[in-house]
Amino acid sequence: MDRSAAEELAKFLVNLHVHKQRDFYNHPALGGCNRFAQKYAQGYRGEIFFVEQEHGLKEKIMHMLINPKAGMETPYLLIDLEPADGLIKIFRLLVTKHEKLNAEVVFLKVEGDECLSFGFRYEHPEMFSGPGGNKHAFFHVQPIKIACIDGRDVALPGAASWLPTSTPAFFMMASNACEVLLYAIHSACGWECLETLRIDSYVLRRFLMTGENATSAF
Repeated sequence: MDRSAAEELAKFLVNLHVHKQRDFYNHPALGGCNRFAQKYAQGYRGEIFFVEQEHGLKEKIMHMLINPKAGMETPYLLIDLEPADGLIKIFRLLVTKHEKLNAEVVFLKVEGDECLSFGFRYEHPEMFSGPGGNKHAFFHVQPIKIACIDGRDVALPGAASWLPTSTPAFFMMASNACEVLLYAIHSACGWECLETLRIDSYVLRRFLMTGENATSAF
């Protein structure tokens, strides 16, 4: 990803994270989700949590966007809230062994003492050997119930055990890492926040076409 787009996206993500953290602590309806904040997670033995304002976070994201290396990952950022549903949404970037930059969004809530969650990963084309190896050989979104964190598989808290993770695979009209990130942000946060983003991207322009404009041909 070129430096200007990487800088714009990194700044956007960190600002979103900071603002949503502030809003989060002002919503009594989301109090149960405190366990998914870094400063409380250890007390609940939680491994899926969003970070507080981490020093150098923007620079870390920029570095990953510009020069992704296998195994890199960011901490989770808080990017959106649904107080009426008791939901928070957290986001992170991760780099595959083939040095492709993907994104994850995890939806979390607490009902009583029970954690509930589901998530999606936004992925570059994947090709494997054997029958069906090209099933995901396109830019796609797929459900997840496990996150790989620091090389370890960590179950999403309260994710449904029956949830399939290889299907459905939703097609993304993306062609690069920048557009993969835009799909992830748009699907979690909606189009409104993207109006402030200054990136030259066909996908971004389409996301900002609403109402009758959204029906125009590609």
